[in-house]
Amino acid sequence: MTDVGKSHIYISALAITLASLLNLSEVRGQGMRQSTPGNLSLTSDTGRIAWGERAEITLRLGKGVNETIDGWPQWQDTIPGGLEILHTSLRDTLAPQNSDPDTWDMIMTQSWVVTGWDSGYVLIPSIKLGGDSTSPILLQIVPSRTEGEVQMMPAADIVQIEWSTYERFIKAAPWIGGLIGLIILFFMVKHVYLWWRNRAVGGKPIEEIKPYIPPHITALKELKTLEERQAWNKGDAKNFHVQLSQIIRTYIDGRFHISSLEKTTREVSDLINKLDIHTADKSKLLLALRLGDQIKFAKRQALSEEHTRSMSVCIEFVQNTMERPEEDALSKDAKA
Repeated sequence: MTDVGKSHIYISALAITLASLLNLSEVRGQGMRQSTPGNLSLTSDTGRIAWGERAEITLRLGKGVNETIDGWPQWQDTIPGGLEILHTSLRDTLAPQNSDPDTWDMIMTQSWVVTGWDSGYVLIPSIKLGGDSTSPILLQIVPSRTEGEVQMMPAADIVQIEWSTYERFIKAAPWIGGLIGLIILFFMVKHVYLWWRNRAVGGKPIEEIKPYIPPHITALKELKTLEERQAWNKGDAKNFHVQLSQIIRTYIDGRFHISSLEKTTREVSDLINKLDIHTADKSKLLLALRLGDQIKFAKRQALSEEHTRSMSVCIEFVQNTMERPEEDALSKDAKA
């Protein structure tokens, strides 16, 4: 016999002696381990397991209807003795069997599935519940049985998984749902904001406020651009005077608050003569407008100097009649 076999015999003998001293029930290799019968009992469905194998520990209590029980075990991860809990059943109430004492009105029972990973003997101590107590249980844990020499298994091959269209949709459904929810939330917030804004202004639409640009700023900018083109030198004198007339009429309407765009040159002349501006500025501008009419309607062939002079007259007219805040303020004070 080898030293390992002798050591195993010594350990077994020591465990049996310990079980006798603790008044344990008889230890059987694969049979059930059960405490002494009574109102309270603790049993195991086996007395020996290998590493990682399972044993089911059951606590059973017979009681009367009026009896109250306090201190029922509330084991979480391990049970007394160090065994790891894999599963805990719900506490159940059963009707007594014919073999149970007549004093029992009901039976309370609960089970725990446990395992262990260290070789040796595990002692589950006595459990006290009310005035009753169980006998301890001795459970043996042995190394896992293998045939032949233990060998490392090679790594498994990578499994390629092909997702179907439906499976891809199911996986993406939370993201799609979240995106749709954000879009709906955006439109809801926008709708509430527009409703609140319309209510704040009494239901009237809010007009966009455009910055005020003095008419002379726009007129001088457009006249400068027109002058740089020099269309009269490119055979397009008629179009040049059409644009020149439109720019100066738009300026007059904005500066003096009249309407001249839809009127003839004669009608515009009457309006200009009524303006409170210098007479020389009126005369020069009217001559430039009449020259434009002659070129547009009478097909007059004007000299390049005449086109240039008309341009200069219009620029000078805008500069001489444009808004000057300081002069307007003095004029208002003088009238006051």
